[in-house]
Amino acid sequence: MIVIKIVILTIMLVTSFLVIVKKIKTDFIIKYLSFVLLNSFFIFKLFHFQSALLVMLICSIGLILNTKLTFIKKTVLLFIAGIVVSLYRVPLSSAEFDDYVKNTYGIECLTSECVEVVKVESGNNMELKMNKNTIQGYSFNWYYIFSKGEIMLNDKSIKAVNVMGFWFPLRKSIKGVPL
Repeated sequence: MIVIKIVILTIMLVTSFLVIVKKIKTDFIIKYLSFVLLNSFFIFKLFHFQSALLVMLICSIGLILNTKLTFIKKTVLLFIAGIVVSLYRVPLSSAEFDDYVKNTYGIECLTSECVEVVKVESGNNMELKMNKNTIQGYSFNWYYIFSKGEIMLNDKSIKAVNVMGFWFPLRKSIKGVPL
């Protein structure tokens, strides 16, 4: 599969080079930014590199600022470009929600069980305690501009929403008591 993606990317690089750099008669900076913008989009779509979105945003800003538009129109276009790039950061699968739960709450889930590692300090000693939980319920939904995920464990419930690539906790409760 990776070979097919590399072949597709190579075809896109060559095609975009021939069309943008050789055929279009305009300033070098516009050619360069258009070439990088288009190819960073394909790199993001094929390989899911989040850093390609930043490159896309920077190229979009450069192209917008290089136009001969009024300040208000440039501002509106910059705002729209920021929103469009941010919308691509909304997760499509539950893997990003699992990463959020792992990074924020320290809970690692595999199939039907989750493990939470808790640091316990007593005096000068530090110990790691492992709590094992069974998944009672799990849901992840994608709604184009935001995603929502929820996991219910034996003694915890975590619910969060992702808007434009940023996770916001909606609820974390222990045994029905909100935190």
